[in-house]
Amino acid sequence: MSLITNEIHILDGFNKTIVVAAADRRISKLDGSHGANHPKIFQLPYYDGTVSYFGLAEVAFPNGRNLRFWEFLPAFVNKQTGATTIREFAFQLRAELNSSIPDSVLRTTPSGFHICGYNRDGIPEFWFLTNIGGMDQFNYINLQPQYTEPSPDFLGRDARAGGWDGLNRQSMQNGVCFYRNGDMRAHVSAWEKLDQMLVEMSSFRDFKKLATPADLERWVKFKMEFIARFYKEFAQYQIIGGDIDVFCASRNLS
Repeated sequence: MSLITNEIHILDGFNKTIVVAAADRRISKLDGSHGANHPKIFQLPYYDGTVSYFGLAEVAFPNGRNLRFWEFLPAFVNKQTGATTIREFAFQLRAELNSSIPDSVLRTTPSGFHICGYNRDGIPEFWFLTNIGGMDQFNYINLQPQYTEPSPDFLGRDARAGGWDGLNRQSMQNGVCFYRNGDMRAHVSAWEKLDQMLVEMSSFRDFKKLATPADLERWVKFKMEFIARFYKEFAQYQIIGGDIDVFCASRNLS
């Protein structure tokens, strides 16, 4: 299992934004135990963003060759410097994965990728690539034999719900959009309550308010580390853990 997240903070419409991405490093086995720790999030320097994965992490082939996402993704990123848009990157990743991973693997194993960064206009984008067709409570269901088309969940859905008219940067309402995957129990039971605690405690004058990208980066890392420690102390298997990788970027267009 994994714990990955992207947060897009809209502070002054699209004139001032911050994106934060984070992931743990624990690679879980099918029986719920865990093996080694490997990175799940990688920088996209040409979009000032990241790509991260959850679920499926390694594919073994009969010839003894293994496709390991922690090796595959950085190599793929390096090959895609010519991709002019985040959309193009997402679709190229889908094509590469569908040609490399057998249908039989995807029919039985949930897999997904978060792709988040800034487009050429300095506006955040978030794309979701997955073989998951739905959820039943906290379980991924309706697994597809191939990755479906990447979905522009932020600009194509959530930003429009937030007032974005596609042209005026100031039309976007201030707020935060969250994109989370992995063990959704932790996101719902802990992540949201920690954010609520922060809001309540920061109303007191002797507690700091989050004011900078560095503050947000530190807070997201704290939440990830808290959950990882909880799993270490109280879960039968520590399916979330290892080092926590966090990436933060910002734009001020005003």
